[in-house]
Parts: sequence; structure tokens; C-alpha cells
Amino acid sequence: MHTRYILLLQEDMAVGGIHTATQTLANALRCAGQIPVALALRNTHIGALLRAVWRADIIVATNGFLPSYAAWLLGMLLRRPVVAWLHGPTQEVLEHAHASAAKRAWLRWLYRRLRWVVFVSAHTRDSFLEFTGGAAAGQRLEVIPNAHPDWQPAPMGASPQYLGFVGRLAPEKQPELLVQMLRLLPTTYRLCMVGDGPSQPALCAAGADLQQVGRLELRPFHLVQASVYAPWQVTVLASLYEGCPMAALESLAAGRPCVGLPIPALREMLGPDMPYALAHDCSAAALARAVQTVCAMPPEQLAHDMAQVLRRYSPERFSHNWQRVLQEAAC
Repeated sequence: MHTRYILLLQEDMAVGGIHTATQTLANALRCAGQIPVALALRNTHIGALLRAVWRADIIVATNGFLPSYAAWLLGMLLRRPVVAWLHGPTQEVLEHAHASAAKRAWLRWLYRRLRWVVFVSAHTRDSFLEFTGGAAAGQRLEVIPNAHPDWQPAPMGASPQYLGFVGRLAPEKQPELLVQMLRLLPTTYRLCMVGDGPSQPALCAAGADLQQVGRLELRPFHLVQASVYAPWQVTVLASLYEGCPMAALESLAAGRPCVGLPIPALREMLGPDMPYALAHDCSAAALARAVQTVCAMPPEQLAHDMAQVLRRYSPERFSHNWQRVLQEAAC
């Protein structure tokens, strides 16, 4: 692959799963001898943006909304190839946001004009196709799952029955369901939640008594390292929907199993090798039962099964597939 200037268009610099995945892509491209440059649309003057697009050989829109709008328009004006990168299931995201008919029509029109679209999971692709009514003529759709971080798993010396959560405290992540789950578990179980967001006040109110007795701990979001996951025994997710959740991959890479609701993205990720880590339904009671199942399993089996999952999300495969797509898109 020839050295190319690759512009990664972001909406803003907010930390989270998309930001982490974008950094991973930038690092992979840099290691492959490419020149990735990330620009946040909300923090970049129009003149600087146009100069960056003019220099670029290819534009990658790092999510399916504002960056994709801008990338498509700039690509048309300055004749640059564009790859849109979709991280979430379109149908579910728009339904949860109560998107208007006008916005849905605009997105349908735009998405069918994107020549290249990369999805983080097969479910994300399927949701896109359901929304658009099928792929447009000549459209290239590729599934490239996110890569797990290259961490050394911590020894299984975590505090027993100590659970953790990392993510945005927002309605789609259902953090209050985790508080309900904690109430259904024996009093020896504790939960540490790392994150910020609009659901934080309601979460504090719902779990005030649990905080007082030391069963619930709320920490602000910060740069995520393996050491964040190391203290607890299991990571728990309660999202309504996901694309390819980085929190799950980070947890497994840190040597900590992840339990979640049986949403399509987690069935795709955990189902083949860790089906026991999925709750039987989307209730707090089912999530609590899955947590107890995983906590009681032999560490050797968990380590084996987590390694099997991580093999399908390797940084090498991620880098190879992205380089292939960008090379083909640039031709």
C-alpha cells in the first residue's frame, strides 16, 4: 500500500468507544507507514478543514452522522474518496432518539450514496440494510470488528463478587438496571461504575442507600487502562443496543469476563465462545443470574474462553482489513 494521507473526520474529541476505536485505527495506519490525521469538526475552523481535505488522499468519516454528512459533501466537492464508518445499529439508534421522518428520509438518501461503508459488526450492517432497504448499486459494505487493546491480562486475584461497569451514563446504557441487578444479588456483591453522563443524577438517587453501605461506588470517567478493570471480578453491561462494545473487548483483554444482556451485538461477540455470559432475557433478575454463573466458573475455563473471543478481534486482523479497504477505496 502506497503512503497516503488519510483524514479521519470526527464529530468532536469526546472520549468513549468511538474515540478509542479511531485512535486504534490511527495507530494501526501509522504503523503501516500511512499518514493519518484526525480532525474534530466541531473544533476545526472551516479553512483548516478545507486545507486538510485538499491534502487528503482519502476521507474516513468516523461515525454515521455529522462526520458522514461532511465527508460526503467534501468528497463530492473536492473529488476525494470517502469511507463511512458506522459503529451503531442504525435502526435502533434512530428509534431510541425518536428521529423525525425528515431526518430518516435524509439519512436514507445519504446512506445510499456512500460508495464505501464499514461496519463494526454484522448486526450493525444488517441494521443499516434494514433501514436503507438494501445496498445501493455499486455500494461496498464491509464488516471490520473493532480490535481489542494489546494488554497483558491481569492475574485473577480480583476481589470476589466485585463487579464493574465502564461507559457513558446515558439511557441507552441502562445504568439503573445495574442498580436493580445489584439489589437482587447477595449483599456480598459490590459494583463500581466508571462513567459520566445525563443519567448520573437519577443513578445517584436510585442507588443512594447502596452507596451508603459501600455496595455501590460511582467514579468519573477517565482514560481507560487495564488497571481500571483489574480490581473487579466481572464487568457487567446493560445496554439496549451496541455495535461492537469496546468495554467488553477491554474487559476481556484485561483478563476479566464480561456479562451482558442478550442483545444482537453481544450475541455476536460472546455467543460462540461464552454463551453463559449472556443473560437469558433483558431483566435485572436474568442479569444477576448470569453474573452469579460467571463468578462461580473455574478461572481456567474463563481464561480459555476469553482468549477464543479475543482471537476474533485481533489488532492484526483489524489493521489488515482496514488497509485493504482503504487501498481499494483509493483506487
